[in-house]
Amino acid sequence: MSSSGGPNALPRATFLELAGRAVAAAVRPRSDPADRAWAQSVLTPGEFEVWIRQSDYDLHHAIQVGQRVEHRLASTAYKGDSRWICAALMHDVGKSESNLSLPERVVATLASKVFGVATARVWAASASGWKRRLGLYLIHGELGAAMIRAAGGREEAAVWSEVHQGYATSVASGILPPVVVRALIESDVA
Repeated sequence: MSSSGGPNALPRATFLELAGRAVAAAVRPRSDPADRAWAQSVLTPGEFEVWIRQSDYDLHHAIQVGQRVEHRLASTAYKGDSRWICAALMHDVGKSESNLSLPERVVATLASKVFGVATARVWAASASGWKRRLGLYLIHGELGAAMIRAAGGREEAAVWSEVHQGYATSVASGILPPVVVRALIESDVA
């Protein structure tokens, strides 16, 4: 995944990355209770209610990203600051609104190369069926930010959700510390 992208870039995952994730998800055990308990210890009750609604695949991915962020920040001034682990855990919560399967996500990623964010927003707001779900998936960062804020979640998590897809990541560096942004980006691709 790339952290760069123009105002219409959607999403950052490539077809090969999604294919690899689909294969890994097919053979990977589901997130275990200890992982979920760890996430619950980091998140506020409202954040956890939003977080736990994700698919098993997305929960596992979020745990992995959260643990990587915790590790990457361990030797920095941001060690132990749960805001950044929360941001990692919550970055994809908006995907739950689309309810796309992994194969449908591959199709959505291919479609994103043709259709920009403006089209995705129109589909999410006015289309129906699969086209609406596609639009919702493509703007999952914006949706996630709204969900986090509605649940009383931390603003840092909402901001990261809103910009993590890459089309506005540079905005985060003005709000979130650059070392944290780097850790969040690197942890989402490892």
